Amino acid sequence: MTLRLTTHTVSTDTDDGAVLLSRRTGAYWQLNQTGAYALQRLLDGHSLDEVAAEFAAHFGIEAGEAQQDLTAMTDQLRSSGLVEAR
Repeated sequence: MTLRLTTHTVSTDTDDGAVLLSRRTGAYWQLNQTGAYALQRLLDGHSLDEVAAEFAAHFGIEAGEAQQDLTAMTDQLRSSGLVEAR
């Protein structure tokens, strides 16, 4: 699954990661650097499996654990209306 920001979502980078804001609902998310990097990879067209494998190798964790964490993050962002599957 790759993602895109919804048409009403704006994103800005911060020193600590990124902030997403829905101009429609007011939903606001702050992502740390790791979360912001993961989201950017997904927005750039990389699949969840690819990003999970990258994180597993980088952080020395199981790919399943990385995928579970990424799925939880993307599910929350999707349910908040900030991102959608492309």
